[in-house]
Amino acid sequence: MRWIALFLPLFAQQDLRLTYEPGSQPYRVYVPAQHATPAPLVIALHGTGGDQNTLLDTHRTLKSAADRFGVIVVAPHGRGVTEYRGIGEEDVLTVLNEVRKRFVIDPERIYLTGHSMGGTGSAYMAMRHPDTFAAYAPLAAAYSFPWLARNSAVVPSLWIGGAADAEYYHRGVAVGIERMRKFGANVTVEVLPGEGHDGPVKDFERVFGWLLKHKRDLHPRRFTYETDTPLHGCAFWTCIDMVATPGRMATIVATAPGGNRAEFVVDNVAEFTFIPDATFLDVTRPVNVAIGGKTIWSAPIPIGQRLRFTHGWTVALEDAAPRVVEKVARTTHKLDMLGDEKPLANWIADAMRRATGADIALYGGWAYRGSPLPEGAVDIVDLIQCSRPFDQYLVTVKLTGYDIERILDDNVPHPKKDQPLRIDSPGASRLVQVSGMKYVFDAAKPDGYKIVSSTLDPDRIYTVVLEGQVVERESMLLAGRFRRLDYKTTEIPLTLALYGHAAGGTIHAAAEGRVTRAQPAGSR
Repeated sequence: MRWIALFLPLFAQQDLRLTYEPGSQPYRVYVPAQHATPAPLVIALHGTGGDQNTLLDTHRTLKSAADRFGVIVVAPHGRGVTEYRGIGEEDVLTVLNEVRKRFVIDPERIYLTGHSMGGTGSAYMAMRHPDTFAAYAPLAAAYSFPWLARNSAVVPSLWIGGAADAEYYHRGVAVGIERMRKFGANVTVEVLPGEGHDGPVKDFERVFGWLLKHKRDLHPRRFTYETDTPLHGCAFWTCIDMVATPGRMATIVATAPGGNRAEFVVDNVAEFTFIPDATFLDVTRPVNVAIGGKTIWSAPIPIGQRLRFTHGWTVALEDAAPRVVEKVARTTHKLDMLGDEKPLANWIADAMRRATGADIALYGGWAYRGSPLPEGAVDIVDLIQCSRPFDQYLVTVKLTGYDIERILDDNVPHPKKDQPLRIDSPGASRLVQVSGMKYVFDAAKPDGYKIVSSTLDPDRIYTVVLEGQVVERESMLLAGRFRRLDYKTTEIPLTLALYGHAAGGTIHAAAEGRVTRAQPAGSR
C-alpha cells in the first residue's frame, strides 16, 4: 500500500502545537508532507493520565501511519481525564472545528481512534455523532455504551484488544458489541494473542488502513437515532428537542422513501425538528411528512426553514438558528463529594434508587473524577460531569442486611485500600455512600467490626442497586463476593438515571446522617 503516497500532493510536513480560546486549550496536529486535498482526518484520543502529546510522541507508528496514508492527525487534550464526556466532548468537537478552519478536510473521511480511555472516548463520540464520523477504531476500550448501539448502524467500527488485558475490558466491550450486531452494525473485533493493554497501539498503520476503507454517507435516506438526553438529540436531518419522559431513552426512525416524502416513527419523543435535505427532497414542491403513518404536513418548505413537531402533533415553520438546549434543573447550593457523607453522592444514590425502584443504593467513590454541581442553573453537561468516570448500566442484586454491612465494612477508609490517584477529583474515596439507609463506622476497629451500627435488618433481603462497574471490575470492594453476585442488568445507564431525577426540578441534597463517623470515646 506504500504506493498510495506516490499519488499525493507534496507539502511541507508540519507538527503543530496549537491552542484555542477560551482558556488557551491545547491540541496537536500532525500534517504529513504528502496528503490529498481534501485530506482525510484521524482524531486520536489519549488515555487516562495522558495529554495531546502522548500518542504522537510515545507511539511512533501513529506518525508513520499518517505519512503512509496521507492522513492529517489531530490529538485533542480532552480537558484531561474527562472520559471525553461533558467538557471533554466539547473539547474534541471544538478541536475538530478548528482543524477544519485551518485545513481542507474531506467531510466523508473523518475518523476516530484512541487508546484505553481514548478508545472508550472514540466509541462514545462516534455513537453520539454518527453524522460526523465515517468510522472509528477503539483500542483497549473499557466499555461500549450499549444504550447507544443503534447509532453505530451507520458507523463501522474496529475494536482491538489484547488477549492478556484485564478481563473487565473485554466484558465491558462485549455487551455493547452484541447489541450493535443485533441492529446490523458493521463491527469488527480483533483480540491480539499474547498482548496486554498496550498491544493495540503498536500498529497504527493497520488501524489507519482499516479506517480508510470507509466513507461517510453525507445524505442517508434512512437512519435510526437514539439518545438519553436532548443535548445529543441531533443526527443527520433530525433533532430530538424534548423527550416525553426524562429517564427513558428516546428514539427516532427517519426514512425518505421517495416521492418527496419523509416518514418518522418516534418513541418517547415530545418534540423534534425536521431539517429537509435538498439532495433528495424538493422543498419548492409539497413535501409530505408522516409521523407514525399519519400525514402531518403536505406543503412546500421555504428554503432555509425547518419544521418543528410538538407532541400532538402540531407543526410550525422555524428559521434555521443555533440550537439551544435549556437548563434542566436548579440547585439550591453547590453539591460536591467532600466529607464522609458527600452531598453530591447522596443525590446520585437517590437517583439510582429512584430509577430502579431498589430498596437500597450503594454508590462508591473509587477513582472519582467528576466535578461538583454548581449552585443555580444546571445543564446536561453538568449532570454528565458530576459522576465521572463511570457510565454503565445500573445493576440490581438481592443482599441481606448482613451482606450489605460486610460490603460497607470492606470499604471503610484504610491506608492500603483507600489511596486516591493524583488524577482523581477531590473527595475520591472508597467509603460507600448510600440511599435508603444509614450507618455509623469506626475506622479504628478491626476489619469485620468497622460498622458500629446501621438501620438495616441483618436478616432482611434487600434489592440493592449498584453501578455496573462494581460487578465488572469491583470498583467497590465486595467483601469476597466479587464474581459471586447473582445480579440483574437494568437498561438504565447512570447518566440516564441522573437526568431523569433532575429534569424539571430542584436539586437539593445535604448531609443528613446517612454516613457517620463514630466519635472517639470521651469526645463531644
